[in-house]
Amino acid sequence: MKTNQESRKITIMTVDDEPEIIKSIERYLRFQPQFSEVNFVGAQSFDAALSMLEDENPAIIFQDINLPDGNGLQFVKQAKKKYPMIQFVVITGASDLDRAMEALSFGAADYVKKPLSMELVGKIAAEALGRCDRWGELLWEEYLSEEEAGENSEG
Repeated sequence: MKTNQESRKITIMTVDDEPEIIKSIERYLRFQPQFSEVNFVGAQSFDAALSMLEDENPAIIFQDINLPDGNGLQFVKQAKKKYPMIQFVVITGASDLDRAMEALSFGAADYVKKPLSMELVGKIAAEALGRCDRWGELLWEEYLSEEEAGENSEG
């Protein structure tokens, strides 16, 4: 069970069948000041990622297109239907560029090619985090206005 403080943290999930990719992204981002309070999780398969999605509630997902047990594009498509606010960043090989473009059409925010440039990963993650912050503010404002409208209708 997560504590209240942990439940308020933003979670970044990396889905890749190469454990070193998962570790590299976490290691690099963890040392960037804007990610010091972020929770990092990783999944090495389509099925593991699906099962973690609801429990971990990630705001940002780095998603490999090619997984041994499923298609990363299908994962993006499925997850975006249920969780439209998730910021997906597709990880692709040079030969998968067309598929990365397809992922963008499904709602992925960006893509990064292997071998990964950690500087680019950091830049893309920071942009995604900024969008999460802005959308969180908008949702909070909407919630407050609904609460206020409810109070006014009662009175």
